[in-house]
Amino acid sequence: MDNHRPATTIDFFGMYLAHDAFMRDLIRLTAAVAENRLTEPSVRIGWETFRRQLDRHHSTEDHALWPLVRTTVTDPADLAILDDMEAEHEGIEDLLGKVEHGIATADGGPGPRSDVDALAAALDTHFTHEEQLALPLIDRTVGPSGWAAFGTEMRKRNGIRAVTEYLPWALDDAPAEARAKMLGFLPAPIRVLYRYVLEPGYIRPRRGWLSPDIDEGQNK
Repeated sequence: MDNHRPATTIDFFGMYLAHDAFMRDLIRLTAAVAENRLTEPSVRIGWETFRRQLDRHHSTEDHALWPLVRTTVTDPADLAILDDMEAEHEGIEDLLGKVEHGIATADGGPGPRSDVDALAAALDTHFTHEEQLALPLIDRTVGPSGWAAFGTEMRKRNGIRAVTEYLPWALDDAPAEARAKMLGFLPAPIRVLYRYVLEPGYIRPRRGWLSPDIDEGQNK
C-alpha cells in the first residue's frame, strides 16, 4: 500500500487495487498514443476494458456509495466532499468521451495525446482526493458494516460476468503481495477458474497492450 494513503479501520485494499489498475492502463494508453498504436486490436481491447471497468466503478459509487454516506452526514465540509466526488465523476466522463472519440477516429497518425494527458491528470487528482478525504469519511460514518453493504450491492449490480473480467484486470501486473492477498479471499474453485480460464482468457487478446513480462500462469 502507498505510504501516503491514510490509516483507516476499514481495509480499502480493493479500492486501492482498482485505482492502481486504472492508472496503469493510462500509462499504457499514453505509450500507445506516442507509438501510433491506437489502431492495434489489443490496444482497442485494453481501452475498452479500462472504460468498462471505470464506468462500473464510478456508476456504482454514484448510485450505491455516495448516497449511503450522504444519509449519515450533516457537516457542510463533509457534504462538500461528496459533492466534489460526484462533480469529479462528471468531469472525468466528459474527458472519457473525448478520448473515446480520438481512439475511434485514429488512423495510425498522431493520437489524442492532450486528451489522454488530461484524463490521466484528472483521474490522478480524483483518486488522491478520494483516498485522502472520501475514504476516511466513509470510515468514520458508515463504517465497516456500511462498506460491506456497499460491496454486496456492487456485486449484485455488476453480476458475475463483471467479476470474471474484474479479477484478471485488477491483478494484471499487480505486485505479488497484492495478487496473493486478492486470490486468498477467493474459494479454491474460483482460484482454479482464475488460473486456468480467466487469466489466460484475459491475456491472449491483450498481448500488445500488456507489459512485456506478463505471461499466462503468472499467478500460479
